[in-house]
Amino acid sequence: MTSTTALSAIQPFGAEGDPDLILKPTEAGTRELRRLFDEEGLLVFKGLEPLGMDQQMEVCRLFGPVLDNPWENMIVSNSRADGYLGAQQLLWHNDLPYLPKPYIGGSLHALEVDAGTTSTHFASGLRAWERLPGKLRDRVANLNALHVKQKVFDRRNRLTDLEPGDVCAVHAVVRQQRNTGCPYLFVSEDLTDCIIGLSPEESDALLAELFSWLYAEGETYEHRWDLGDIVIWDNETVQHARGEITESVRTLQRVSIAEWGYAQMYPTDLGIYSDQYDMTLAQGTGMADASAS
Repeated sequence: MTSTTALSAIQPFGAEGDPDLILKPTEAGTRELRRLFDEEGLLVFKGLEPLGMDQQMEVCRLFGPVLDNPWENMIVSNSRADGYLGAQQLLWHNDLPYLPKPYIGGSLHALEVDAGTTSTHFASGLRAWERLPGKLRDRVANLNALHVKQKVFDRRNRLTDLEPGDVCAVHAVVRQQRNTGCPYLFVSEDLTDCIIGLSPEESDALLAELFSWLYAEGETYEHRWDLGDIVIWDNETVQHARGEITESVRTLQRVSIAEWGYAQMYPTDLGIYSDQYDMTLAQGTGMADASAS
């Protein structure tokens, strides 16, 4: 039986665990992992043998529903022909904030990584909120922000970047974690266009101030990939970014934890993976019966 003591804190946030906690889950171990997923938002497991997609999906079902289709689950690679989105640096973001229900969580698993490969960074909206001065908390507590679809990669995406048919969504600047009720910041340097109701100058200044707390030095975690690593994070409370791109091989297997899939929320988009999109629509939603108990 795996002991929940096989977990240790990561600085500045998160936890690293024995792989058996997810490969041979027990009731007590799973309960503790779910608690940490809710409260810390970031879990790391090292030393695994490479998992198949089905195995990684089963691991992710410990934390929530997994949609069994190629739209949410894919290969991210800078070297493989079947890999997507693997060759450019990515600014800080949550996945799909420009849709009504962003993914609950995400998971990356290292299938091929060479020495010096590009790292992944994580920042906590929960920790950022905890550190905000009282006056700044009061100022943003009841504000909403506009999030837009990604169109560019080297700067913050703006409403003016969108084309006909593109979407955007409004979410509260301060949201509550779905299981604990704890407040967290939900704005990002990549996909948040503006704070609604403020002038452009006021919005940009306030976002810059919030970003300074979200991405403060010493408050983010950088994961340097080794073969077999698996990282699982709460996509609502934790943002991620891709570090400086190197030429070293980097192939990661991606699984999303989500109640609603991309094609369900945005059925008119033919943009990023059109062949997979067509397959998803042809086969239906592909939703597995995978809710966490």
